Amino acid sequence: MDERAAREWLAGLAPRLGAQRRIMERLLDLCVAEPAARVFLVGCSIGRGAADELSDVDSFLGTTPDGVDQVMASLRAALLAMDDFVDMLEHPYRELTRIVAQFSGNAQLDLVVAPAHQGRAPDEVILYDPDGRMDTDRVHPADVVTADSIREWTFLGWVALADLAKYLRRGSLWEALNRLNEARDRIWALWAAARGARHPVYGLSQVLDRDPGDLPGGIEATVAGLDAAQLRAAGIAASVVLQDVSELAARVHGGALPEALAGHVRTLLAR
Repeated sequence: MDERAAREWLAGLAPRLGAQRRIMERLLDLCVAEPAARVFLVGCSIGRGAADELSDVDSFLGTTPDGVDQVMASLRAALLAMDDFVDMLEHPYRELTRIVAQFSGNAQLDLVVAPAHQGRAPDEVILYDPDGRMDTDRVHPADVVTADSIREWTFLGWVALADLAKYLRRGSLWEALNRLNEARDRIWALWAAARGARHPVYGLSQVLDRDPGDLPGGIEATVAGLDAAQLRAAGIAASVVLQDVSELAARVHGGALPEALAGHVRTLLAR
């Protein structure tokens, strides 16, 4: 959309998204004023039209091939000048530059800055694109699930449960709890992939975005406190859920499941 349409879209957002709208308007102002800025888009819940007052502004700012540093300097100045700005972090993200900024209340900006690419993914709203780069469609890398992905997520889930059993034997309950949570993260990713959720690699958030009522059977039993008996019971429950969801995901996407590892880990948990 052109600048006028972008500003009309922003103005039409629900009143509860006032904080998010102000952030996006400021970034659009920056793009219009900064020649090195060539693309500005928002995605995730705002892009899908499912945002509420607690939603982050998940966005991408694309630059000219050598314009990242110039745009970053403009961004720093623009964010620091905003009345409701609290603090921000700049750090590398998958060989790109990411800014996480906190504003007053619960408003957050999660912005990736990189040389502009071609094509828009589903659920992205293009607010600035004077060169027409976003006129074609593209598949977001996080949407790609392969048979290798399913095997990897399943394998790592079983390894986490093996570590859970190890840490229980050592009496290290904090480490056991941490590994139980990691196993559940793998379960969420597999379930998201099996159910056709967007960006399944991100797991729980994508499951809930798709349908918060559609959860794997038995998932509630995988939750435990800092108690050895609870952790063991939750680990056994997680092994059942992991087996079920990995089989379902493999039927959808393929993948040779690590059955030998699964059987070994179930034996460890039963001891």
